Amino acid sequence: MKLRWIMNNQDGASAVEFAIILPLFLLIVFGAVEWGLYLFNDHIITDAGRRGARLGVLQVSPRNSESAIRDEVLNYTGSHLVTFGTQNTPSVTVPAICVTFGNDLEVNVSYNYHFLLLPALTAGKVSPSKTITARTVMKCE
Repeated sequence: MKLRWIMNNQDGASAVEFAIILPLFLLIVFGAVEWGLYLFNDHIITDAGRRGARLGVLQVSPRNSESAIRDEVLNYTGSHLVTFGTQNTPSVTVPAICVTFGNDLEVNVSYNYHFLLLPALTAGKVSPSKTITARTVMKCE
């Protein structure tokens, strides 16, 4: 009789199952948060390039300079990017500013996104960052 009671005893089974499932569940939850932050910052970099290009193509006298376009992008990213770890500044290149009507103005923005969860999982085997780039081309007005 005692042997049957030992075989049917399920005390602690829930705790063992929880201990097995919890790491996987946390990995999925934090992975979704990490992916959401990456996509949000990708959107901010794209929008910053668009805002800089829009400032550059506006018909004002005198035309907005390359430094004004760069400052617009950096100000926007400085107040909208979400970073918890390493704070780095995006690089902004403007190959040529608007000179005449109908020319193309190009603004390139590059940002090195540092992952929060990935470095802990890879133990230095994989680069814990990914470069987000945006290229915006608009016609000069």
